[in-house]
Amino acid sequence: MIATALRYLIVATLLSGVAVVLLAAGRLDRRLAAADRAVATLDLTEAERAYTEIANSLTLTERLPWVLRGTRETVAARRAALQYWRGNYETLVAAYTRPDSPSMANNIDLQFVVANADYRSAQQPGANRELALGTIDHAIGVYRRLLEGNDAYRDAAFNYELMVRLRTQIASGDEVPNFRRPTIPGNPGEAPPEEDMEDVQIYVPRDSVIDPDDTEDPTVGEGAPIRRRG
Repeated sequence: MIATALRYLIVATLLSGVAVVLLAAGRLDRRLAAADRAVATLDLTEAERAYTEIANSLTLTERLPWVLRGTRETVAARRAALQYWRGNYETLVAAYTRPDSPSMANNIDLQFVVANADYRSAQQPGANRELALGTIDHAIGVYRRLLEGNDAYRDAAFNYELMVRLRTQIASGDEVPNFRRPTIPGNPGEAPPEEDMEDVQIYVPRDSVIDPDDTEDPTVGEGAPIRRRG
């Protein structure tokens, strides 16, 4: 009888431990979601405060590398992204290139953010052709080093190809781009040149299938031939 009671006690203790872990994981997910929501609404101050609190609460798990490792890496990458969007490029790069800097060997998202900051830190607004080519060469080297160990990372591969093409265009005589600090919502665009509305063709998507040969509506585009059933 004592053995049976002891087994029940052990099972109850294990279930209680699992419940506590699940509860803590749920709260952590909600805190991460709140921080992500602050980023989405461009409240960078609140997002930084939230991510910092989460990072501090995960300090104890650093002694056990396999516990919440993915969460720690995610928080580190997002905190770095906040520094990037604030334009603190030199500070961000320095934070991960010192001898005593935290390792980012297994955190590809963090490596990508730092690589972007490294490229931005070399940019000089109003640079001439020689300085622009030097900046782009620097970026090509940064993304190439990142891809050497992560050749399947598409964002880095896209940026690498973009830099190579941009360098080729500038070297062949194209205009030097105006390097501007990026922002979360994007850089403001420019109004399109004035066009005669008669030259503008508007195509409106249709909810139902319409045979272009059976209508005189100029907004219906041409598509594949319609096959009739039966």
